[in-house]
Amino acid sequence: HDSSHLAIIVQTNFQLCAYTTSELHVSMLGLFCDVQTIRRLPNVIFMSISRDSIKGAFNLGIQAQQILRFLEKHAHPKLREAGTDPLPGNVVDQIYLWDRERHRVRWNEVFVHQPMMPGEFHAVQMYAMEHGAHAWSSEARNQIMIKYSHVERIQNFIQKWRAKKAAGRL
Repeated sequence: HDSSHLAIIVQTNFQLCAYTTSELHVSMLGLFCDVQTIRRLPNVIFMSISRDSIKGAFNLGIQAQQILRFLEKHAHPKLREAGTDPLPGNVVDQIYLWDRERHRVRWNEVFVHQPMMPGEFHAVQMYAMEHGAHAWSSEARNQIMIKYSHVERIQNFIQKWRAKKAAGRL
């Protein structure tokens, strides 16, 4: 085997065994493996994949699909000959789950509106929804969260609605 050869075995316990003598390969694996866990033999390197190491790769702009493609492409030839998936399903699933963790929460700046008059909650909620300004609402809490970029428009609507309501035109 020459120095450009790389054969990887990923185990179900997230342990990675890489047959290589190339420092480049070790560095590439270090992008998404825990470098604190490296153990070396003359032609084999043992590392582990952890949540933190995968998240570190994501922070470098590496995607879950790219990591998995790299591991599959360089899977040990005996694993490919077996006719099954060369990567353990639990490892593949977990890498995708760690990727999805990054997109679980979406932050929006909002304005919290507390309706004061009968019928105001539904009128404001409907108007906000129709104009893409609605972020969240709860009738039980009597709260409507308006996307901050739409606050002025919604406040103008509320003033006009309250004036019509007070004048008895609603």
